[in-house]
Amino acid sequence: EGVAYGDPTDPGVIQGPVINARQREKVLAYIGQGVEQGARVVVGGGRPDHLPVGYYVEPTIFKGDNSMRIFQEEIFGPVLAVTTFRDEDEALRIANDTIYGLGAGVWTRDATRAYRMGRGIKAGRVWTNCYHVYPAHAAFGGYKGSGVGRENHKMMLDHYSQTKCLLVSYDEHAAGLF
Repeated sequence: EGVAYGDPTDPGVIQGPVINARQREKVLAYIGQGVEQGARVVVGGGRPDHLPVGYYVEPTIFKGDNSMRIFQEEIFGPVLAVTTFRDEDEALRIANDTIYGLGAGVWTRDATRAYRMGRGIKAGRVWTNCYHVYPAHAAFGGYKGSGVGRENHKMMLDHYSQTKCLLVSYDEHAAGLF
């Protein structure tokens, strides 16, 4: 059960291999570090036996805490690190305790809380009660170590233009100080 992984040309597959052997070893090293730091592997954690060809890593879920390396670094592999929190303040502290800030997700039935968390999380995109929805017109870009600037929105045109203000008098007589 779980995530269908394997040949990425198969329409029933959600997850294919990582890009190369070096990246697979890097992802597996992160998984090993997660275990060494005390995180509990809930699902996955290794190489699948039934896919001998390709650079596959089992979809992996860890339960741990935000101080662990698997929570703080971008692994670029099928690894999800999950933790718990006691209240909204702690959740916000955990969400912002990272050098990255590309995207975040909030699930709540409380619209006021959704607004507060969306405003408080330091990320370029915050999904509420959904995740990974990418409307073409929505601004895309991160905070902190996840980049500066935006793509896919009319505001991105600001990166390719420079504002100039021309103040012109068409009066035949001198205007102003000169």
